[in-house]
Amino acid sequence: MATIETQSSGKTVDLGKIWPVGVVLAIVGIAGLLMASGGKADQFWGSYIFGFVFWMGITLGCLGLSLLHHATRGSWSVSVIRLFESGGGWQSLLLMLAIFAPVALLGTHSLYEWTHADVVQSDPILKHKEAFFSIPFWILRIVFYFALWVFWAFLMRRSTIKQDQTQDFRLESGRSSWGAAGMVMFFLTVTFALLDWVMSMTPHWYSTMYGAWMIVGSSYGALALVTAIVCHYADKEPYRSIVSPYLTKDLGNMLFVHTMLWGYTTLSQFIIIWNGNIPETTTFYKVRMATYPPGIQANYWAFVGFVLMVGMFFIPFYALIAPRTKKHPALLKKIALWMFFMAVINIFLIVVPSVPHRAEAGPLKYLAADIFAWLGIGGLWFAVFAAMTKKAPLVPLYDTRLQEAKAHAH
Repeated sequence: MATIETQSSGKTVDLGKIWPVGVVLAIVGIAGLLMASGGKADQFWGSYIFGFVFWMGITLGCLGLSLLHHATRGSWSVSVIRLFESGGGWQSLLLMLAIFAPVALLGTHSLYEWTHADVVQSDPILKHKEAFFSIPFWILRIVFYFALWVFWAFLMRRSTIKQDQTQDFRLESGRSSWGAAGMVMFFLTVTFALLDWVMSMTPHWYSTMYGAWMIVGSSYGALALVTAIVCHYADKEPYRSIVSPYLTKDLGNMLFVHTMLWGYTTLSQFIIIWNGNIPETTTFYKVRMATYPPGIQANYWAFVGFVLMVGMFFIPFYALIAPRTKKHPALLKKIALWMFFMAVINIFLIVVPSVPHRAEAGPLKYLAADIFAWLGIGGLWFAVFAAMTKKAPLVPLYDTRLQEAKAHAH
């Protein structure tokens, strides 16, 4: 059903047709990761966890934004809700759980210091956290998070498809209540999940802004991706019937909001840690500066941070503040793709230096393995994403606000 009619030839373009491309990219990526890591477990899992965290973030970003749509019933998000449902649906969540399973079964010793019994016994802080950071309890928590996410995603998706068929408005009203409750569930579970996946790689470090910061970064990338898709097909059905300067302005404004939120949470975390000046918290920035370790000036983490500051905040800020950028789909697509690329670098800077021995190595030494891991897991994600777009109309049939707005625009 998710077909798009081309303007020139009358043929249809099916988003679902890209799923074999995703499979090919996955094969190339995983094979490249195995070769680039040279059979060394630490290198393999360090790159693998980066790829997983990024695409898990996109999945959760899609889920969170879909819950926001149902809670607020916004009109702008009608254009992308089916893309959110495909990227953050229960099928994508089960895929990401399957992708994470090898980490839980084979990769914990390479990634997490708290899995080393001798280290825990000699470290008072890790000893104090021993009950919380035990592998069985850690795995149980993660399964619990996925169970909740899958439940909410399945419930919402089933309801929207049913409303397409029945046009029963009561279903939308029910989703509003479930969406509001889901937002609370989402922020709590995602915060703890990110603590378990990423922050626990540096178990002495903590940040009170971490959950909100990572959630904003994830939804930043997810919204940029789906906005680029809508703008790319703006002259083809079903998007041709809804895309107007009013819609692209709304999408651009939401990208602008995410740019501001990312800048706010990033700066807030830095100021809080800088003001506290506690060794346990300043570690995060210490390992991401060009002078770490002492005497080494060429590991380039500070350069990556500078690129991120300019590319993820200032460039989108000035581009999206201009009305012309948000008026034309072609221009908005370019800035959305740029923001998606910056979201990749953001997760790279957060995750990779946290992997044992990767901060000292710098961002370039194992970059090939990191790229292959990102590509391999991303290929699988896109294969499922594309397949799911075929299961329902790309624009919901039960909500015609965007079509009406374009028809009556002057």
